[in-house]
Amino acid sequence: MTAERHSIEELAARYYATVDSGDADATSALFAPDASYDRPGYPTMVGQAITDFYHGERIIVSGQHTVTEVLVSGQQAAVQGSFVGTLKDGSEASERFADFLTFDDAGLITNRTTYFYRAAV
Repeated sequence: MTAERHSIEELAARYYATVDSGDADATSALFAPDASYDRPGYPTMVGQAITDFYHGERIIVSGQHTVTEVLVSGQQAAVQGSFVGTLKDGSEASERFADFLTFDDAGLITNRTTYFYRAAV
């Protein structure tokens, strides 16, 4: 069964809700076994590396995503929003972000690419 437009929006929303709940197992389970994730400051993560990221390498302790826009095309969603949270070193984080998510027919994430809105060069 192919996920339809409204379903892709729901799958994207489920991802952010799961991350914000702090459940690393549930978040990792949203990714296909051979999924890839590109995030500034990290090498491309594939498969088990994504699970490892959510189970300990992620520098965020807790926080809340606010999604302001979701654009869907086929099995892909472009998501824009903001994040406010606490990092492992105790400092506060406040970031705008853009994510690009691709889902397979089972509704699992096969690719995620994240961008942040701050000068890097």
